[in-house]
Amino acid sequence: MESREQIRRAQHEVLGTELAQTQQPLIILGLVAWRSLWSMGKGAGAAAFMRSPVCLAAAGHNIHVVQPCARGEEGVERYGGAIFHKYRSPEIFSDPHQPLPVRLWNRVWRYVWFQLTAPGQMYKLAREIHPDVIVAYDVMTMPSARRVANRLGLPLVARVYGNTLSLALHRRLSWYGNFMERIGFRVPVDAMILNNDGSSALEVLWRLKVDFTPVHYLRNGIDGELFTPGPRSPELMERLKLPPNAFVLITVTRFHSEKRLDRTIRALAALRREVPEAFAVMVGDGAEKPAIEALARELGVAEAVRMPGAVKNAELAPWYRMADVMLSLLDRTNAANPVYEAMACERCVVALDTGTTRDVVKDGETGVLIAPEREAELPRVLAELARDPERRAALGRRARPFILDLCGSVKQRMEREVAIIEEVARTRGVVPGNVVKGPR
Repeated sequence: MESREQIRRAQHEVLGTELAQTQQPLIILGLVAWRSLWSMGKGAGAAAFMRSPVCLAAAGHNIHVVQPCARGEEGVERYGGAIFHKYRSPEIFSDPHQPLPVRLWNRVWRYVWFQLTAPGQMYKLAREIHPDVIVAYDVMTMPSARRVANRLGLPLVARVYGNTLSLALHRRLSWYGNFMERIGFRVPVDAMILNNDGSSALEVLWRLKVDFTPVHYLRNGIDGELFTPGPRSPELMERLKLPPNAFVLITVTRFHSEKRLDRTIRALAALRREVPEAFAVMVGDGAEKPAIEALARELGVAEAVRMPGAVKNAELAPWYRMADVMLSLLDRTNAANPVYEAMACERCVVALDTGTTRDVVKDGETGVLIAPEREAELPRVLAELARDPERRAALGRRARPFILDLCGSVKQRMEREVAIIEEVARTRGVVPGNVVKGPR
């Protein structure tokens, strides 16, 4: 059991704020497909995954989540007032480095296994808690959650954090190979809280002919009191053995192939020919880390790369302040939390112009955009920024008020999510969202 103090600390760690308390507590039954809601260990990685269930507990609701786990981890786990009921099940996601036939086979059987076993776990728990509403956490869980909602006669909310189908919009084989998301998005729901992460999600829904009526397309909120501008930390510079005159590039993300951290290493190698004091600080962890370390050695820049591991979200602000430039070079989108947080810290952001990143990073105003077909120009752009601290500072100053206004606070964002779920439970019907029609 969590003590009240443990619950309070966990809620503050995830939300950074208190939420308005409900007068009519709901019993909510949720389903997730991941074995962990932290992408880089407890307290580190994308906070949005854990915020969603914890915000409901913070608002006074009773939230129970069915979650797969590895052998030996079965049982009940509590965090921030949310209760996770863990059952043994294979990891739903397959290894992206496997040969294509093996990867497709693993994708099929793991997905089918999850859809066959998860509803049984939900029915069992529902008999004990008698829920008022079902919440499907992400697109993979929507078919199972729909079956349970239908059988129990309950409304269904989908909380979708993003998609990868946007990468396949113009790649026919990949589009049909990603059957899991195509099936999930077509499941009818009473409300879909869809993260606006810049990944062209509305275009995906439009192509799938999804009804836009229940879609609430929302950006993650920003903790403007945590992520603030300020000077570099001398202690952090010393810890990383960085010289005082270092030109610091920073990335803050999981080491995964889709994050394209290889681009940072290649850009650094070219940049150091003109700016020998350039260094890269790559905050995060993950399976791709050994490959990135090997690439740094191959290109002769290993001594200019620092990989301190994962850092808890509540401790990230000094790391952003240490940077001269924040890099985000993904193929899918670069309008995500690390970019938001760096902008709130008045850091200069350089991002690849993919997805709808340009809605956030406005070239020459709140950051610098690089067109994908002009990626080779990245080292030159960085060298120009290294020689122009006034320009970097001006971009950062304009970025902070823009991003805080665009995203709003964490409190506003999470209270809106709670209100949508409360409205669905109250009306037991579709709650119209904020998308009129069309992909944009």
